[in-house]
Amino acid sequence: MAKKTNEEKKPDFNITGMRVANVRKLSDTVIAFSLLGNGLGLYNLKVVNGSKGKFVATPQTKGKDGSWYDQYAVYFADEDQAKIIKKVESMIEDEPADIPF
Repeated sequence: MAKKTNEEKKPDFNITGMRVANVRKLSDTVIAFSLLGNGLGLYNLKVVNGSKGKFVATPQTKGKDGSWYDQYAVYFADEDQAKIIKKVESMIEDEPADIPF
């Protein structure tokens, strides 16, 4: 039996037909959003502008041991991740600065 390694290629999630929704800016470096598709909703995803560039992060919870754990894992192809980031950022830029009550 072949031993699995962390370097093993994960299958890429196909974003065809999915849409970005519920976009909200949390800070200067984090934008939260949902990715919705036919029968599937991935909520509380985040575009993070980290030290190595922008990436899509899944939601995390803090364990009793003080460490942070992903609630689920999604593996995007690099080109799909770039499309998601571009779309999320464009939706923030299109958002009005003031929303009247």
